[in-house]
Amino acid sequence: MYAPYGPFFAIVPEILPANVAGGAMALINSMGALGSFGGSYLVGYLNSSTGSPGASYLLMSGALMLSVILTIFLKPGASDREQPQAASLRPLELKVRT
Repeated sequence: MYAPYGPFFAIVPEILPANVAGGAMALINSMGALGSFGGSYLVGYLNSSTGSPGASYLLMSGALMLSVILTIFLKPGASDREQPQAASLRPLELKVRT
């Protein structure tokens, strides 16, 4: 169940620029926590209102299919990534006033 987490969180810094990778990881983690709270609440509500878990299974399968479709259509290619410029790779030089 936890097998996809390692590759998923390893690939995010690979496809995003370094200056936004930390914020993106935080946003992904926050949305996952929000989804786990809201999803559990919605599944419990559907189970109690319908009397069976069938509606909850339909909700979960629909969410999974939506995530598959989004993953297929929003997958960035290698040419979409911005290459770092040579000037940004040089170390900072500190000027000392005398």
